Formats: sequence, C-alpha cells, structure tokens
Amino acid sequence: MPLADCAEQSEQLETRVITTLKEVVDLERDLDVVSGGQIYAVVATGGAVRVLLDPERFPDEASQSALAETIQPLVEALPGVERVVVKPRPRLAAPRNRLPGIQRILGVHSGKGGVGKSTVAVNLALALAARGLRVGLLDADVYGPSAPTLLGLSGRLETTKDGTKMRPMETQGIRVVSLGLLLPAGQALIWRGSLVDEGLGQLFNDVDWGKLDLLLIDLPPGTSDVHLAVARHAPLSGVITVTAPGQVSVDDVRRGMEMFADLAVPCLGLVENMAGVVCRRCSVESPLFGKGGAAELAKQTGLPLLARLPFYPSLAAASDSGHPPLVDAPDSVQAAQFHGLASRLAIGLELEPGVSA
Repeated sequence: MPLADCAEQSEQLETRVITTLKEVVDLERDLDVVSGGQIYAVVATGGAVRVLLDPERFPDEASQSALAETIQPLVEALPGVERVVVKPRPRLAAPRNRLPGIQRILGVHSGKGGVGKSTVAVNLALALAARGLRVGLLDADVYGPSAPTLLGLSGRLETTKDGTKMRPMETQGIRVVSLGLLLPAGQALIWRGSLVDEGLGQLFNDVDWGKLDLLLIDLPPGTSDVHLAVARHAPLSGVITVTAPGQVSVDDVRRGMEMFADLAVPCLGLVENMAGVVCRRCSVESPLFGKGGAAELAKQTGLPLLARLPFYPSLAAASDSGHPPLVDAPDSVQAAQFHGLASRLAIGLELEPGVSA
C-alpha cells in the first residue's frame, strides 16, 4: 500500500477511535475523557490501535484501570480495529515543542545493529536533497556515529559568528551534525540517563539548523534513553524502520515499533535492506540474511514496504570510503533505488521544497 494511503487510513481510524472515546464521560468532572485529558494519544498502525492514558490525570491506579477496562471493548468493536492496547504513556514522554524553521522531522530506526540503517539514512538524505528539498541530517547514533565516514567528512563543527550556536557542516546539499564531528577521533562517548537528555537537547536547540523542509535523525539501533530523549525534544512526524529480512531482525523491529507507539510516534513504513545479493555476472539475486521478513511484517501491520534494497558489495565499499552512490555514481541502480524511496517519502509526507516555517 502506498505511504500516503496507509497514513490516511491510520489517521481515519485514529479519528474514529477518538470520536468514540469522546462518548465516555467522567461524571466527577462532567467532561469526556478526551477533553479532560485522560487520553494522552491514540496511535493506529494498520489495524493495531494503541490508546495511551495520561497517568497524571487520574487520582489513583484503580481509576486508571477502570477506564482502561471501559474503553477496551468500545475500541475493539470499531470497524477496522484488529488489536487494541490500552496502557499508560511512559512518564518520560513530555510534550514536544515545534523546532522553529523545520517543517518535518523523521527518524530512521532499526531494531538491531548491522542492518545498514545509517547507510540508508545518509543516502536517503542525499536523494531528498536532490529533489530540491532543504535537508538536515542529525547523526543521533551517539555510541557509534558513522555519518562522517559515510559522507567523507572530517574536522570539527564550528560556531556561528556570535558564538551562541553550532553550525552544521554542509555537504552535497545537506546540513550535517554528528558527535563524530565534535569528539576527537576514536574517543568514546559516555552518556547515560540525564546526560543523554541534556546532550541531545543541545544537538537540537543549540544548533543553527536554519530553515529545513526535513530533518532526518539517524537513531541508534534498539531501544534506549536516546530514543526517549529524541522523542521528548523533537516533534517527530514519524519514523521509518530499517530491517534485514531475517526473523531475528524482524523480531527486534517489532519491539522498536512498540516503543515508538508508546511514545505516540507513528511508524510510516518499512525498508528491507540487504534483501539479497545480486550476482555481478548473471544478475540473479540470492537470499543473504533470510527472505521475505519485511514483506510479511508489512502484511501483518498494514504498513507499507517502502523499499527493498539488495546488498551490493560496491555500495558497502563506497560507504566505507565516504563516496555515496548518490554522489559518485548517480546513474547506478543503487542511486535509483534511493531516489525511489525518497520520492515515496516526499509524496507521503507532502514535502515541497522551500515551504518550511
């Protein structure tokens, strides 16, 4: 299913759920539970619906549980609903403020490491910039920043003339910020807990991003404090999830999707990377890390499979040497595939060059 159609169906289902929940009235406050704030968010992913309650709007856990038991069957009875989860929102999920000058913010996530997530993020950013969009790339994989290597960047980020903010490094039409451009080469970052939140807040708010149509965030694999901090500081339009086709990767992807659903951040679609290896002589594709996992997950969740990217040894070599195919081999098959992915995302997110706030 196309991204735009999937997003529209999910939004329509969310609207139906919210309309139904407005019929549930809190008699003590004489307000429906939506207007009264007990419902923090409703997130629909295909036919799976997650209703997040706001614990701060309840006097005790018993009243919260009672509401959950009331609304569960109401939502389950709605057409198009296949599964319902009613649970409290994470207490760390605070309201997010819009970042001035940035139209959309999109996370690129993977359930596990080693599936080429950063390669996808970098080449996707380049392909979107090639469409005339103003694109920023935040390498938020704080424990393994790889954007500088993938883009062939070196040196350190500089500050603005007044010394109040950092200035992104610009290359091939994208603005890049990475801890790999802030730390000495080879130095490990030791961020935990509140340090993660404070540090990532600076990467959003203490950077002169300028006006952007889209800020792409390359997130770490798995689930961690980094993801919670990003969701708190940035009004994410959604995430796309990168997976290998094998079952282990797909299982980890599910956990990541559950985490973002808990944070009221929708998953916009799946990218299956390293889907197979193509023989250079006969062009026959053979499975490399399993087969068909992303397609099956897309079918189960109702999410679109945005792209299926085979493994190309030439792409791996180009990535290691800082020569992405979008720049060095613009007519290659690999470049065409990333342009296709960029096109589907741009249309689905209604991105138009030069319309950011």
